[in-house]
Amino acid sequence: MNKMRKNKKQPILKRLFPHSPLLRIIFVLAVIIALFTVVQNVYRFYEIKVLEIELKQEKEKLNAEKQDLEKRKEELNDSSKIEQKARDELGLVKKGELPYVR
Repeated sequence: MNKMRKNKKQPILKRLFPHSPLLRIIFVLAVIIALFTVVQNVYRFYEIKVLEIELKQEKEKLNAEKQDLEKRKEELNDSSKIEQKARDELGLVKKGELPYVR
């Protein structure tokens, strides 16, 4: 009974490895390495999540830009809109029309 009480009061490493201080040191080093690895992986996971959010935002922006460019492309393929642009921006007139300056 006395021995059991004595064991409970000893530090956990002495209870786990009662006869080998070298095993205690190896165990502590293994725990430190494991903790370091876990912290490193959690940090890398966080970095990847941040990058994922940034890439999703960039993708949305590029999709909006793509839609705008497709709309402009359709406008440029419409001959009536091309003619209107030529009249408004370049001041071109058809044969037989009288040009005027604004």
